[in-house]
Amino acid sequence: MSTLTLLRQEPTGVVYADTAKPDFTVRFRNTQAQKTLNGVNTKNYLTEIIYNDGNAVTIGGVAATDAISVRLRVSGTVESAARLTVLLHSLADQIQTWDSQKVMQGFPPTSAPVCPAAS
Repeated sequence: MSTLTLLRQEPTGVVYADTAKPDFTVRFRNTQAQKTLNGVNTKNYLTEIIYNDGNAVTIGGVAATDAISVRLRVSGTVESAARLTVLLHSLADQIQTWDSQKVMQGFPPTSAPVCPAAS
């Protein structure tokens, strides 16, 4: 495991890369837009954290690099920040179970998602 280095700054965020493995990057993207809730204008904040990597695989005896990606996208107002945090923690608590059930390979989860208590 290595600590990534800032690769570049972009208008909506930053990108980090591993100097020993430059195809491994993590992008933080932040945008905002107007949103109306029950007639009241507010700002909606959208944050994406995107992991990209090139993974060496062998398929049918042929070596290849599989471009893989993991994306987390969070959207809401500042007033919903506490609830977003609860939802993120709930997701994190369930990911390992779903991964063991091969959900990321297209199988349906055998463990149903849970709705965390309101904050």
